[in-house]
Amino acid sequence: MRGSALLAALVATTAKALSTADWTKQSIYQVLTDRFARTDGSTSACSSLTTYCGGTWQGLINKLDYIQDMGFTAVWISPVVKNIESNTVYGLPYHGYWAQDIYSLNSHFGTEDDLKNLSAALHDRGMYLMVDIVVNHFAWNSAPANVDYSQFNPFNTAADFHSYCPIDYSNADSIVKCWLGDTNVPLPDVKTEDSGIRDTFNGWVSDLVSTYGIDGFRVDTVQHVEKDFWPGFSNAAGCYLVGEIFNGDPSIFPDWLKYISGAMNYPAPPLQP
Repeated sequence: MRGSALLAALVATTAKALSTADWTKQSIYQVLTDRFARTDGSTSACSSLTTYCGGTWQGLINKLDYIQDMGFTAVWISPVVKNIESNTVYGLPYHGYWAQDIYSLNSHFGTEDDLKNLSAALHDRGMYLMVDIVVNHFAWNSAPANVDYSQFNPFNTAADFHSYCPIDYSNADSIVKCWLGDTNVPLPDVKTEDSGIRDTFNGWVSDLVSTYGIDGFRVDTVQHVEKDFWPGFSNAAGCYLVGEIFNGDPSIFPDWLKYISGAMNYPAPPLQP
């Protein structure tokens, strides 16, 4: 048993480092981890859609036959880091996008071994693991003026974040430096232009890949971070990054693709009558 566990851990830490061209050939199945499959296989209705419903990485492992049999070659899972635990006016962060501590995993989804085992199980099948990540912001369950930065890890002082301001989408500087969220659940905006913060993020993403055998990342809120942040971060990750650039103007995308491997296909031509 110990030998099998060691083998699984070793396989999990061997990322495939697919090229951008290789990723264009993959069929990717997106999973909101909490809402996909429970460890025990139960399918009873969730008591509330604003709370955790019990989906786990082990539950996902148990469903890999189902996913692979549909023809998918990669699985994209929701963010894995520890989120705020308090119940907000919108419920709990079952989605994974309200980070509090990027150095810890979200225990609602499982353990370190569970995530390593998911990576290993995918690789054993010749499949790949894509993980959703957020570097633009953290989250807080109170008004912006009440944020207790000491509760965040690793950026735990107000100096690590931009001062609060609502985003003006007609102003490029505002898009990068002001806060997403609202006054109920504000998302404090990290000073990603700071060289020390960039170094920390680069070390974090490199460790994430090597520890869990991650093959690629879907990156949230890319346009809210400076463009020149992404080349160094991409190099540190050493794998494919596809970014969420939520903008319907196709003309902006060629320039963004100078900084990041790929982008979600949000631009679309107008509907024809």
